[in-house]
Amino acid sequence: MNLLHLQYFYTVAKERGFTNASKALRIQQPAISRMVKLLEEDLGFKLFEKIGRHVQLTKEGAEVFEYCKSIFGRVDDLKQSLGKISGENKGPVLLGASEPIASHFLPSVVKVYLSNFPEVYPNIYSGPASLLFETLVKGEIEFGLFFHIPELPEKLEIFETKEVGYHLVIRKDLRRDKNVIGTFIGSREIDDTSTKRFPTLERMRKDHPQAKIKISSNNLTAHKEMVLQGIGVSVLPEFLVADDLKNGRLADLYPNESFKFKMKFIKRKTTILTRNSQELIQACLKG
Repeated sequence: MNLLHLQYFYTVAKERGFTNASKALRIQQPAISRMVKLLEEDLGFKLFEKIGRHVQLTKEGAEVFEYCKSIFGRVDDLKQSLGKISGENKGPVLLGASEPIASHFLPSVVKVYLSNFPEVYPNIYSGPASLLFETLVKGEIEFGLFFHIPELPEKLEIFETKEVGYHLVIRKDLRRDKNVIGTFIGSREIDDTSTKRFPTLERMRKDHPQAKIKISSNNLTAHKEMVLQGIGVSVLPEFLVADDLKNGRLADLYPNESFKFKMKFIKRKTTILTRNSQELIQACLKG
């Protein structure tokens, strides 16, 4: 069995197709196809089957892939650790983040980070905590950044937090419209269905007893757009609404009060963070 043939098969399976594998390996697709075909001939069975324009693993191929993950997964771990071993920051850094953090907080942090460590290659996976937790548990990413989270799986831990300022915002020209003020756009009840208390809404009800959650979304960018459309009010992180408050598109319903929530840094309990991740985490805490 040729180990190089096995590596090409592993990459095709991991990248979910020959085209993506070609890009990852920087090798022409026909060459990869030949190598996989030679491996299939050597093994005596098909590793992939074609479904429309895509390929998927056969039953036998899936079993071979599990063995390959043990072999080449360690190689991937070594690649990620080379910077740590050599004392240099280079290679990939794998992290996950909820949508507003990935879209509106991390870009400026990554810009500064890459100016200091230009040889690092950030891989940022975006999604709700409930989906990215599985990726964390599997060790496919090193750490994740979230505001509201469901109950942590046993294998994960919160290892750092960052306090972030929030604003309860409304479209400026509607700041005295009782119907708009009474429509609170929620998110916590989606990310964590066990949530029973909503501190910001409870504060609002002291002045506006009619206020209640009438719309829910775990996409805070959508929250801001709905507020700008005049649909309702939402409590949003400062990094998402600072410019809109400054230019007068949005108004803060409680400008003299402080709303703060913690950004949580989560990793697998057994994970030893690479040098790349440690530096990026420090950049996040300063950002």
